[in-house]
Amino acid sequence: MLAKKFGPDVREGKRRQFNYIGGLLRKVQPDLMEAILQATKDGEMDKFHTLPGSDKESMDESVELDGNDIEEEEEMDEEVLVECEETAKRWLEGLILGDSSITKEVFSIYNVDFDRKELRKLVREVCAKQEYKLPEESSTKIEVDTALSQANKSLYNFLFLLAKQNHVAGY
Repeated sequence: MLAKKFGPDVREGKRRQFNYIGGLLRKVQPDLMEAILQATKDGEMDKFHTLPGSDKESMDESVELDGNDIEEEEEMDEEVLVECEETAKRWLEGLILGDSSITKEVFSIYNVDFDRKELRKLVREVCAKQEYKLPEESSTKIEVDTALSQANKSLYNFLFLLAKQNHVAGY
């Protein structure tokens, strides 16, 4: 996906990236690749553990778990998700308000590789859309509100994934 985003002025780099990807794909088991693509298209991420040739350690761990362990694991996952949601909301509010301590906290995350330029862009979009004021009677107010909510959602999703990755990398 990243290689496809290269512009027409990066022809040689694009070619090298596609050749690199092709080399990686030639090393992959075709049956496993087809099964992964099909599971992704169907939206059945649970199939990844049951695919032949997939990570055997995770398959062995899932077989050894009894019912109680599975429930505890799901509860832990929910707790982690709630914690990540709270962190993402705190970061969202802080970045939008321009809180320097929150900005330093987010941009100083070193154990997760993320696109800082993309984050800055998303924050600028939300701030710009918040500053754009229209009279209450305007028909474009609905469009502006929709654009603001979409920008907020994009920024929140980015921050949530960052918080989740940071949590995983921290343990």
